[in-house]
Amino acid sequence: MSEHEPHYFRLNLYHRILHGMVIVSFLGLAITGLPLKFAQTGWGHWLSHAVGGPATAGYLHRFFAVITFTYFALHLGYVVRLVMAGRPGLFWGPDSMVPQPRDLVQIMQHFRYFFGLGPRPRFDRWTYWEKFDYWAVFWGIAVIGSSGLLLWF
Repeated sequence: MSEHEPHYFRLNLYHRILHGMVIVSFLGLAITGLPLKFAQTGWGHWLSHAVGGPATAGYLHRFFAVITFTYFALHLGYVVRLVMAGRPGLFWGPDSMVPQPRDLVQIMQHFRYFFGLGPRPRFDRWTYWEKFDYWAVFWGIAVIGSSGLLLWF
C-alpha cells in the first residue's frame, strides 16, 4: 500500500485499547491461573515459580481479573451510551454484532465456497465468525468471571 492510498481504521482508538486490554488480561490470567490450578504437575509447579511462586501468581491473577472486569464494564458502558443516544442499527442491521438470519445464509455460502461449490460470499461489516468471537468473549467473561469472583470472595 502506498502512502497516497487512503487508510481505513476498522476500530477506533478506544476499541483498539480495549482489545489490547483483552489480550494482556487473557494471557496474564492464563499464565497465572493455569499454575494455580495445576500446581501438582511438573509444568504447573515450574510455571508457578517462574511467575514468582503461588502467592505472587494469585496476586497477579487477581490483578489481571481487575483489568478484565474494567474493560468489560467500559464496553457495557459504551453500549449503554449508544443505546441512550438512540444509535440506529445497534441491535439489528449490517453494523450490528447481534447474529441475524443473514449470518446463517452466509455460513452456508461460505462452506460452499470452501468446497469450490460457489462464489465467495460478501459479508457485512462483521462476519459471522467475528460475531461468534465477540459473544464467546462476552459470555465467557460473565460466566468465568462470576465463578472467579465466587472463589475470590
